[in-house]
Amino acid sequence: MKIDLATRSQINNFISTHENLFRRAAGGVWTFFGVFIISRDFGFSTLLSSPVITIILTAAGVFVPFSGIALMLVIYTVLQILNLSQSVGVVLLLMYLFFYAFTYSYKAKNMNLLPGITVLYRISIPYCAPMVAGLFGDYHEVTSIIGGSAIAYYMKSVHDAVPTLSESGNATGGLDILSSMIGNSGFYFFMAAMVIMFLMVTTIRNIRSPHSWIFAVILGVLSEALIMAGGEIFFGQGPGAASLFFGNVVAAVVGFLSAAFLQNLDYTRVERVQFEDDEYYYYVTAVPKIHISKEDKEIKRITPDMADDKNDEKEVKA
Repeated sequence: MKIDLATRSQINNFISTHENLFRRAAGGVWTFFGVFIISRDFGFSTLLSSPVITIILTAAGVFVPFSGIALMLVIYTVLQILNLSQSVGVVLLLMYLFFYAFTYSYKAKNMNLLPGITVLYRISIPYCAPMVAGLFGDYHEVTSIIGGSAIAYYMKSVHDAVPTLSESGNATGGLDILSSMIGNSGFYFFMAAMVIMFLMVTTIRNIRSPHSWIFAVILGVLSEALIMAGGEIFFGQGPGAASLFFGNVVAAVVGFLSAAFLQNLDYTRVERVQFEDDEYYYYVTAVPKIHISKEDKEIKRITPDMADDKNDEKEVKA
């Protein structure tokens, strides 16, 4: 899958010219989407689920970085769950704190995956997370995939337990839900599928081949689908055939579009590389092409008359 150089150049120039606008728009859209999904499936607070709060948070998402959006979604989700059950909300908060420390210690950059995978899981496309993280991140992001996937499955368990938790006098708490999740084989199939898909995509994408991204997308989707299908067939644990098919189709489409339009066009990162030989240490900073100003090249045609004039000038000076 190749896009001609002219199209790539146009995309490059358009994104670079409107980069700040794209970032703000993406932040606002992602914030609105996240708040909407959480309030739809976990809207236990009438105040937090009101359109006014959604508008305020969306407006804030336009102006804050994605790390700030991740923090907003975490706080919003925890407050919603606390309105359902304090113990369930406290366990969720502790999970967020633990996995934040876990991902931070391994220098993962995409903290947005911690609340983001929950949002994607609620619409049956969690596999987009390891796909995108594998194509544009590095191996450190596996910690974010692990943390986000574990939290997403906990939230699934909470959603399934809502009828029980809503009963008056029910003693079911956050630790009970957590224990039930850990004892569920479907949890381990889901975790394995997400992690292996990420590792497969990341590893193959880094191979020096013009088609490495395409192979990464195909093999990543196949590896994840086989694991999830195995859990569904042999243990009866899975999202169902229709949901699994839909999620994988969306993940594949996202991957192929990224390979077609964004491969070699992710110019927002500055890479720093260190290596050494027998005598020296080398510290190399790779500046993305988008930040390098193009030289103005002037082409001047020399006609025979101009050449004669220059020769006459040289004779006069002599």
